[in-house]
Amino acid sequence: MSEFAATPATITPAPMTAVATRRALLRSEDWLGLAVVAVLVILVLGPMATVIVQAFIPGLFSGQVKAIGLSGLWEIFERPLWQRSLMNSLFLASLAGVLGGLLGTGLAIVRHSSRMILGPALDIAAWAIIILPSFILAQGWILFASRGGLANQWFGLTFVPDMVFNPWGLAVIMSLKAFPFAYITVSAAMRWDMDDYAHAARLCGASPLRVLATVRLPMLLPAVLSGAVLIFIDVLGDFGLPAALATTYRFPTLTYAIYVAINQSPIRFDLAGVLAFYVTVIMLAAVLVYFAILRNRRFDFLSGRARMRHAQGARFSLIPNGLAFLTLTVAIIIPIGSSVLVSLTDRISAGFAFENLTLANYAYVLNTGGAFVGALRTSMGIAAAAAMGSAILAAAAAYMLTFSDFRLNRLIDVTCTLSLAVPGVVLGIGYIFMWNSPLFDRLGISLYGSQSILVLAGIAGAVPIAIRVLLGAMAQVPASMLSAASLQGAGLTRRIITIALPLIAAALVSATLTAFGSAIFDLAINSILRPPRLDVLPVYVNRAFEQSQFGAATAATLVAGLATILIIVVINILSAAAIRRLVAPANRN
Repeated sequence: MSEFAATPATITPAPMTAVATRRALLRSEDWLGLAVVAVLVILVLGPMATVIVQAFIPGLFSGQVKAIGLSGLWEIFERPLWQRSLMNSLFLASLAGVLGGLLGTGLAIVRHSSRMILGPALDIAAWAIIILPSFILAQGWILFASRGGLANQWFGLTFVPDMVFNPWGLAVIMSLKAFPFAYITVSAAMRWDMDDYAHAARLCGASPLRVLATVRLPMLLPAVLSGAVLIFIDVLGDFGLPAALATTYRFPTLTYAIYVAINQSPIRFDLAGVLAFYVTVIMLAAVLVYFAILRNRRFDFLSGRARMRHAQGARFSLIPNGLAFLTLTVAIIIPIGSSVLVSLTDRISAGFAFENLTLANYAYVLNTGGAFVGALRTSMGIAAAAAMGSAILAAAAAYMLTFSDFRLNRLIDVTCTLSLAVPGVVLGIGYIFMWNSPLFDRLGISLYGSQSILVLAGIAGAVPIAIRVLLGAMAQVPASMLSAASLQGAGLTRRIITIALPLIAAALVSATLTAFGSAIFDLAINSILRPPRLDVLPVYVNRAFEQSQFGAATAATLVAGLATILIIVVINILSAAAIRRLVAPANRN
């Protein structure tokens, strides 16, 4: 027998196919990352891409392609209304950015430099103003400052309407709505005390004002610029103020012009796309300018001598508390107080009299089977679905950014950050272009004109805030815990459910409730994307206000606001108790 016959046959394994090889190389975290990217593309990047493409190829997503090129972009300068809208938006956003930045920065410096008794109230009010929809505050100012409002009819302040209803007055109102962005960012930057620099300047003969201008403010420049840019972006993309002003004062802005373009006859999606493109480009330019300024200077002034700042002075000091009280009055007490008073009166013109007080407005909106009850129920259902969806997506994205080296993590981070600067009006236009396109119609996917599209837009709008909340909580979870579980054979799903989620449960609840509260009163998304026969709360309130049913509008706002707060408080208490029970065995051991 030959040598070759005695040798057993060698079995050569079949080569793996390319698909099998790629699957073998992909870990479970990679599959989760790909799922997150796919969802973000559908919810954020896809709609934003359609807005940009529509500006250069008008009619692409409606099946009526016009001339390809830049001709549509120049049309804004040929139409007086659109040109005025652009100028008004730039004026309003720029002036509000300056005024709101100065106000927020000044209040933050005063707040953390003196032991003022109204300091905690100022902190709470800042967050409350950010959460409150701008159209509710704008309606409150209209009820107070219009010629038929409380200031003129009740208090005889005839100068107030002319003082408020002009471009400069509106910029002041918007700065009062947006100044908390600067207040919060500067407050966060003042946690650490480096008074050695200030003491050195004083020893060299510098006055307190010069120390503030040449030492303290330059140290705070990144926070000050951040607050000003956030205010600029918030005001430029605001839809609530122009929507509320439509019945009282003609002041068109870009966001309201977009709304008009898709609600006129014939509908001009091409013009809406061009206007949305300008809003997006201006916002991105503001962010790029901010980054360019920061890159050109160094701001790393902290040293080993830094310590936590402790405010000095008397708690009842007149000037700091007076500034805080004045700010609280004009920023929140006047607009919200005006809404409360109007909701309790029969006629504004009858003045503040006992016989003019009534609860009829509340009885009207709470009437069984009324439109308000249905609108509130619908909005709460949409908000609940959007809140849960955004919490799941944000938790998955935060997990990927914190615990994985997924190659597309940068894309996830940029997308979530970018969507924070995208106004609801622009996002809504993108959703119309995307989900109303002939492509999806041929595929049999019909979300436009359904309630589901409101849920998707609500998720996209809430994800940026939710992920910022969860990233801070994820950062506190030791990666070693997850690594140890993985070495013991625990899969990705089990690691997330048994380790990550219990440790970030409180933050997850907070993110979900925040998204729920903001989605209920989102006027821009609901005005643009709601189906024609679907009643939703923001549109109900705004329509009642446009029809001069001020008592009903304010009563509906207050009832919905109190119901929302009650739901959030109850869920927060129940979830806190559940979390304590969950971690109690570990604490006892």
